[in-house]
This record gives sequence, C-alpha cells and structure tokens, in this order.
Amino acid sequence: MSNTPRIKLLIADDMDELRSNVRRMLNNQDNIKIVGEARNGREAIDLVKELQPHVVLMDINMPEIDGLKATEILAKDFPNVQTVIMSIQGEQEYFRRAMKAGAKDFLVKPFSTNDLADTIQNVFNKWVKDRPELFVNEPKAEVLSFFSTKGGVGRTTLAVNLAVSLVSKGKKVLLIDASLQFGDVAITLNQPAKRTIYQLVENGEEISLSAVEKNIIRHECGLDLLLAPKEPAFAEAIKSEHILKIVEAVQTTYNYIIFDLPPSITEKELAILDRSTMVLLVATLEISSLKNTKICLKTFGDINFDLSKIKLILNKDIPNVGFGKEDLESGLSIPVYATVPMESEIAQRSLNHGEAFVLKSSTSAIARSIIGMADRLVGTDAGPATSKSAIFKIKDLLFGS
Repeated sequence: MSNTPRIKLLIADDMDELRSNVRRMLNNQDNIKIVGEARNGREAIDLVKELQPHVVLMDINMPEIDGLKATEILAKDFPNVQTVIMSIQGEQEYFRRAMKAGAKDFLVKPFSTNDLADTIQNVFNKWVKDRPELFVNEPKAEVLSFFSTKGGVGRTTLAVNLAVSLVSKGKKVLLIDASLQFGDVAITLNQPAKRTIYQLVENGEEISLSAVEKNIIRHECGLDLLLAPKEPAFAEAIKSEHILKIVEAVQTTYNYIIFDLPPSITEKELAILDRSTMVLLVATLEISSLKNTKICLKTFGDINFDLSKIKLILNKDIPNVGFGKEDLESGLSIPVYATVPMESEIAQRSLNHGEAFVLKSSTSAIARSIIGMADRLVGTDAGPATSKSAIFKIKDLLFGS
C-alpha cells in the first residue's frame, strides 16, 4: 500500500494506562499515526468529527456512551471510519455484538504489538481495496522556498509570517530552517531549540516520518518547526540527501512545507530549490540587492533551472526612493509576485518580542500584504506564473549584450 497515506488512528478507552500502552506499542510503526485519544464513546464521536481518523481503536466498556453504541453511531454517520473493538472478554457473543454494531475486527486484551499493528493495517488495507478512488490522487505538500542573494532583506521574517498566516487559515504547515549555520527561525518566534534537524541525522538512522516527528517542535500558534542546529559546526553533518528524505517523509502530512534558505548557492540549496514547487526570491530596492538578484537569475539560467517557479517578492518597499516596482520588473524582466511595504517599527518590535506580526499587528499594511499572499496561495496554489515570453526576456537580458 505504498500509494496510500499513513493510517490515522484514534484510541478510545477510559483507562489511561491502556492508551499509554497502545502509544508505546505503536511508537515505531511508521505506517500508523495516533491522532488523538478519547476517554469515552461521546469523546470518540466528537474527535472523529474533528480529526477524521481512518481507524478507531474502541474499548467495548466505557462511560457515557459505551463502545458498541459509539461504533453504531460511527458506522452510520462516518462510514469511511473503520472501528476495531477491544475487550477483555473473548467469548463469541462479544465478537458477534461487535460485528453487528459495525466493527471491522475484534481484539482481546491483552494483545501483542504485532497483533495490534497487523489488525489495524489489515482493516485499513481492506477498506482501501474496497474504496481505491479515495487515494488515487493523494495530495502532497506544496514546497515553498524563501531565498535571497544577501542577508538583511527580511527573508526569515517573511517566511515565518507567511507560515503563521497559512496556519491561521487552517493549513498544516512545516517550516524548516535550512539556514543551517546561523538560522534565525527559532529566535524570530521566541522558540527554544530543544530539538533540531541535527538530532534527526546525527545517529545515522533512517529518516522516516516518525523520526522526523520526534524532532519537530510545535509552536503555540500550531506551526510545526524543524529548526537549524544550535552550533554552526553541526551544519556539515546535514547533507542534501537528508533534506530531500525529510520532504519525502512528510509530504503527505502537510499542506505546505516552507524552507528558509541562506543567501548562498551550494549543493544543499540547489537540491531544495529544485524540489520546490515555488521559489520566493526576496529582493529590496537597495542597489546591491538588485545587482545580486540579477546575477542570481543568470546563474539559475546557466544551470537550466526552471525559472517559471521563481516568484519575485519586493520587500521593504518605500515610495520615492528613485525607482520602484516597475523599474525592478523592467530591469529583471520578471513580474513582482508580491510587494511588502516597509514598516520597520512593527517588524522590529515583532522580531524583538519573538511574535509574528500577522497575529499581533494583523491590521497593519505589512501584515495585510503577507495575509494577502497566503490568501493567494490558498486560493490558487500559485501566483501568476512567469510566462514563456518573460523567461526568454530574462535570458535575453542576462545573456545578451
């Protein structure tokens, strides 16, 4: 079932110890993800509505609404949710009642890890076999990479605030700080780096979904973070193949994977850029930024990079500085995808307090520009693509006289 997603499991049992034991038993099962726990049948029904699990592991005897009644309700109202009943009673009568209620299988406590995992997998596999159309076009995350040709242009601030804005719109987002030597995502969100990408690769273990999840930090706003190493020396341990395996492992778990890249073009950055759905190239109207952006586009052209993936972000836009958005577009022959105004006081206060300004100053012009970018992504999955003629114009500009 390599083309099907990880099994989302909800545990429903009134015994804390049993729920903990199930978590422990399934801890190393990469094909199963526990999405929630319920202490009674009523909670189980409510959580199914919220979490939409594939399988519910349901104890037969629980307070408020027992497992059999809850299973009947789920079978009627949520036919795509598969229920496995658990009971200390193994008599045939209990099995019959469970099947009549709508359960797909029955486990007698205590059970082994293999029995538990195999039962969940078998129930899920049968359901997928009966309903293959549900997984024909399994969605994968959009991979967005924020890139700039120099520091100080606000790349990390934009990456963080766009990620937070997408989360506020109900999207599942993973922000990866790929500025591996001097990453600033943690400090920008006032998030202690208790775990980082370095812990994921240091032991040489296989990069799986469960391994990645163990090193992800959930910010209070709901944004998932995979942070840069604490020490610059650790960056060398992280190779481009590690990063690509991370994307592969989590691509069906998130709606968006966002990279904050350093201002350099090495094998690591190129691997991420090549894997990206969209490259958000950040520039300002400062002359050295424009010069470097032009060189960057030429370099991308030299290596046959897909220029249509590049979306130019004009950050720190200030009127009346001698040239503006139109001059930038004319000079680079690439349209500006989004313009973010200069509001240095709000941006600096946000950075110093470790707060995203799209949450704390949501009505400001700078926040509205990022929120608008998020709206655009959610609504269209991409901005207006660079036209073929524009790509040729870039090549003419960069390679011509």
